[in-house]
Order: sequence, then structure tokens, then C-alpha cells
Amino acid sequence: MFRFIRNIGCLSIILLTVFLFIAVFFGGEKIRNIGDKTTGIVKKGFHHAADKADDIHRYIMEHINKFGKPFRERDINNNKS
Repeated sequence: MFRFIRNIGCLSIILLTVFLFIAVFFGGEKIRNIGDKTTGIVKKGFHHAADKADDIHRYIMEHINKFGKPFRERDINNNKS
């Protein structure tokens, strides 16, 4: 019984890691494509996960752009002089 619980826990951690990797780098489009191949409530679940992945992707990209902005401004100022 404990081995089963451990296996379920490890599987959930692996699935969460894969989901976050796909969400950060690709957004929700890949998840949505997988969900389109299914039917019913599973399809709704995949589309909900794809929406969350889009939100995560947008959030990460906004922060990357904010972080890189001072470096881009400094390069523009150095090139003008």
C-alpha cells in the first residue's frame, strides 16, 4: 500500500514538472492540441490546464521582459554615443 502511494506521489511530481516545463517554454498550445484528441470531461480538463499554462507563460514572459529592459536601455545609450 505504501509503495502504491509513493508511486502515485512520484508520478504526480513528474507530471507537475512536465506541465511547468511545457507551460514556461511553449504556453498552452501543445496541451490544447493533446486535449483536442480526447472527448468529454477530459477535453475540458485539458483546455482548463492549457488556459493555466497560457497564464503562466504570459507571466514568465512579462518578467523576462522587465528583467531585460535595463540592459537593452543601456545598450541603446552606449550605441548612440
